[in-house]
Amino acid sequence: MLRPLSSHLARPQRAVSLASALSRNNTTTCVSRIPATTARPFSSVPAESSSAGESSAASGHTEEMHYFHFNRREKPKPKFKSPRKRASKLLAELNDEAVARSKEGNPDVWNANVRVGDAIEITSVNQGGVDSADAEKLRGVVLGKTHRGLATSVIIRDVVMGTPIERKVCLHSPLIKSVKVLEENFVYKGKRKVKRAKLYFMRDRKPEDTRVSKW
Repeated sequence: MLRPLSSHLARPQRAVSLASALSRNNTTTCVSRIPATTARPFSSVPAESSSAGESSAASGHTEEMHYFHFNRREKPKPKFKSPRKRASKLLAELNDEAVARSKEGNPDVWNANVRVGDAIEITSVNQGGVDSADAEKLRGVVLGKTHRGLATSVIIRDVVMGTPIERKVCLHSPLIKSVKVLEENFVYKGKRKVKRAKLYFMRDRKPEDTRVSKW
């Protein structure tokens, strides 16, 4: 066990006698000394000074570091991370492509500028499939339009043999061959503009107001 330095200094006679005894026996020894950098058992240096030095060294190290080391959000998060959002985005893209392809393949339907309140005539296949020559003509007043991708449709109302008939026609259907505008602003006869998107109030009016067919 190492004793404090003060205890060695307090006994000079014993240290001298020990050195003389060693010289007489012609032996060499290695005296271990306490390094100056290590902490002494009865050191008078307070612990606060050592911690202050360590903190100053750490602060100097952090000042040299770049700022992006402390940024938690290094990489941007993906916008469509959840599978549900990715699926809905993919479905919307497929829907847009199908709508564009349908409009290019059937220009006779989409070239007609159909508005709410107009009297139109729709030519569609009656029976026999898409390539069938058996076609029928549907007439009526446009009460409303629905813009919903491939489900875009129009609601037409007509009076046939005194009976009001309403039809909802999907414009992207391959059975629809052409759309023709018979008369613009058929509801008000051109006296004023149609300012509503849906003319459902025409159901409560006289049947003659929505009669497009002659019979």
